[in-house]
Amino acid sequence: MVGVTACPAPARADGILETVNGYVETTYNLFSSKTTDASRRTTKTESNNYGATFNLGVNYDLLPKLNLNAGVTYDKNIFDVSGDVAGGETEVTRLRPFFWLTLRDPVMRASIGYDLRDETVKTSGQPESTLTRETYAAYLNWRPTELPSTQLRYTRTMTRDDPRASVDTKEDYVFLKTEYLYRGLNAYYAGTYLRTDDDIRDVVSTQLSHEGKLVYATTFLDGRISLTTDNRVRMTELENVTQVPLPPFAGLSALDDTPLDGALAANPALTDGDKTTSAGLNIGYPGSAGDFSRRNVGLDFLTPVEVSRLEVWVDGFGPANLPADITSSFSWDVYTSTDNLTWTVHATVPVAVFGPFDRRFEISFPAVTARYVKVVTRPLSGGVIGSTNSSLFPNIFITEIQAFVDRTAPELKKKSTQVVQNYNLDVKVILFRSPSLYYRFNGSYFQFDSGGQGGQSGQSRYNISNGLFFNHQLNPIFSASANTSFEVGTEQEETRTAAFYYASLGATPLKTLTNNLVFSGNRQWLGATSTTSDTVGLYNTAQLYRGIDASLNLGASFTSNDEGGGNPSRRRDLFLNLGTGITPHPTLTLTGYYSGKLSRSSGGSAGGSRDTTENRADLGLSFTPFRTLSLSAAANIASETGKDTTVRHTYGLSWAPFPDGNLQFSFYYAQSHLPENSRIIQPTLRWYLSSRRRSYLEASYQVNTTKSDSLRTESNTFSATLKTYF
Repeated sequence: MVGVTACPAPARADGILETVNGYVETTYNLFSSKTTDASRRTTKTESNNYGATFNLGVNYDLLPKLNLNAGVTYDKNIFDVSGDVAGGETEVTRLRPFFWLTLRDPVMRASIGYDLRDETVKTSGQPESTLTRETYAAYLNWRPTELPSTQLRYTRTMTRDDPRASVDTKEDYVFLKTEYLYRGLNAYYAGTYLRTDDDIRDVVSTQLSHEGKLVYATTFLDGRISLTTDNRVRMTELENVTQVPLPPFAGLSALDDTPLDGALAANPALTDGDKTTSAGLNIGYPGSAGDFSRRNVGLDFLTPVEVSRLEVWVDGFGPANLPADITSSFSWDVYTSTDNLTWTVHATVPVAVFGPFDRRFEISFPAVTARYVKVVTRPLSGGVIGSTNSSLFPNIFITEIQAFVDRTAPELKKKSTQVVQNYNLDVKVILFRSPSLYYRFNGSYFQFDSGGQGGQSGQSRYNISNGLFFNHQLNPIFSASANTSFEVGTEQEETRTAAFYYASLGATPLKTLTNNLVFSGNRQWLGATSTTSDTVGLYNTAQLYRGIDASLNLGASFTSNDEGGGNPSRRRDLFLNLGTGITPHPTLTLTGYYSGKLSRSSGGSAGGSRDTTENRADLGLSFTPFRTLSLSAAANIASETGKDTTVRHTYGLSWAPFPDGNLQFSFYYAQSHLPENSRIIQPTLRWYLSSRRRSYLEASYQVNTTKSDSLRTESNTFSATLKTYF
């Protein structure tokens, strides 16, 4: 390692040696903290972390179409924790060799591979534990021209501990998919088979699923009539499965600090089966001036189902797994809803189980029956006390969410069948092209039959919608649009009818000025319950001057809910939003935003009338006088009836005087008032060992102080890293 560091140079060899690459990384972290509570009692903690990582890989074409990708990663970390609360030494060793042999051909692609993950934990005063997972895999992808394509996958996964006391499982997984695309036709079949042998409990469980999809889209009469139909059927057979998967209708998400009310938006990426691609939600550390809004992640099942467990998959933080002090810092709140508008807290899970091999949080809670279920958490906070600095994990992306229900009651059958049917027909008929007027028909049917699982069987829902849509540019300044639709269907075994309407008048008297007057509303009836909602708003945007933008929105909304036979509840909201952005110079940006809402609620179970006000102001400044210097400041003031006013200030400074040299220095400063007061000071020095600027030696020192009315925490972190590529 010393030799490579002193004389770094690219490898020079012929053939396969030219494709060998890797790195050696050595790290040292010293973390110390002192916490003082209101009674002036002091608690001290100190942690030393020594780490070494060796990575070696080869990616070589043995033949023009045959590729070899192999490698090994060895990682060892020693944590020595001392202080007033905890003490002891923990040694974690990880080993991961792998290889893949891939045939690359335009028509046929085939792969075989092997992967081993071995993790050993040795803690002073406790017996050593080892967890091992071996995976054998084979993939085949056949894509002939103008013929159906076929994918076939097989994996065998063996997981065990040493000694084999709590984990000893073997999984065989087979996936088959064939798909045919021809013009507007898309037809496919997908089948999966999963067999799990649990030698500890002496149980064999199987899951067999078949899914068929037929999608067709076409147009008639020179595009005046368009038709799309989407038909899907999925059948799953389960035997001896204790965690029954629940197929969702849609994934939902939002960034919202008021999780008790407000709708979540559809997010298909949360339920597409891809567990490695971000769904647009980051729970990593956003920085002291970042967005710490709560992350809301949920599912819509269309009909109420019983749920007792959610799995949230994450990725984006590199090949290593998340350390325990990072995963245990997340707290998860579980909410349920009947309409995706009003939510109820069901449970709080302070710490969710995070798998050592599978990158997922396992959130278990008492079983609940609901149509909408979501979990809410905040992104990673700064200054996580432990062996790891939270700023090292800025990206922890949520990729997937799955739902399950426990099947442990003795009266449940050991074998069950789930059937999910979903049919959709959409027809659009253009009546006039100018002005634009078209008619749209949409019909959908959904049925979920769990074979009596959890007391549920044969739940179904249908919806039929008829609507007219109008849009016209009246003249160069004014434009108008309107639509109305009527829906009828069933929901929760009740008949549902609804009427929706929308109208807007837009005006653009100047290129830099836009105004829109919008009115929208709906009337809905579900059994004996009726709800109404009407909203009118005026939305204005203007560019007052080059570099000065402004927006002004104001309006009112009126809602009511009558459950029949009681006192109906009513609510009126008046809102005002004002924002501006000023850029007097390319290096300086000023932003300001104000939102205010005056609400009056009456009726309902509480009776009488209640008035509440909400006000929020956000101010921001960003100044970059030089490429090497950046300053920022932000302030937020929020007030609400019955709650204390909160004032938040954040200041930041970043300085990197030598951005292009081999020796780089950066300085970071941030201060926040939340009403907690926090301050972070961190200088960092990095020296690149060669002109290629790959191998480097880096050292940083962070001082973090957090102070509240009842607690004061002072922490210091010194980190040193030597990373050498070859």
